Amino acid sequence: MKLNNRSNLSLIAASVGGAAIAGFGLAAGRDLYKGTKNNAGVLLLLGAALVCPYIGGRELVRGHDRGFWGTLFLTWIGSIFLLLVSIAASSAIIFYFWLFAASNNNPASVGGAVIIGAAITLLIAAIGFLVGLYQRPKRLKKFSIVRENEGFLLLNGFQETNGTDITHYDLHGNALRFLEAHPTKIVFMAVGRRGKRAFIELDKDGKMIAYSGIA
Repeated sequence: MKLNNRSNLSLIAASVGGAAIAGFGLAAGRDLYKGTKNNAGVLLLLGAALVCPYIGGRELVRGHDRGFWGTLFLTWIGSIFLLLVSIAASSAIIFYFWLFAASNNNPASVGGAVIIGAAITLLIAAIGFLVGLYQRPKRLKKFSIVRENEGFLLLNGFQETNGTDITHYDLHGNALRFLEAHPTKIVFMAVGRRGKRAFIELDKDGKMIAYSGIA
């Protein structure tokens, strides 16, 4: 399946080395879910209060490969919505605990809970904002490499089939099957030609620099 109509190869090349990290993150997420699914309501509220502002602050600045409408709705409106949801969740949690500690001299206050909730949200959002700024240069560089890889594939006549036996054709009509990606190259098997391989060479950043043809 393609992402944003981009070639899978251009994305794979720019992302070599990230698969292990992503796999670890998914596995950790599954384990966390299994261990806490019985407390889904509480976790949902805590997640909205603590995770949403971090994501909202980070997504505002970390850099995205989006058009005008994607930037408007996902980056800006989406991030602001997450912050508002977090303020509501934080305020609800604070007010809930405030009720237990309330007394005649210090009654629970909805307004006070909202103020404290907003302050916590902004603090966490600021952390996410700083993380997003740190990630931004690397992400923008990756997007640039993906676009350059798209140009390389177009120049070399690569066609992606979305099949499994034959995944690509090159400029000369050779049938190829994607095998694996290394930090320095992408490896194909030449379909129907025993023992033959083809390679796309990559630089240290995952930019495609040369196609070997079938050898």
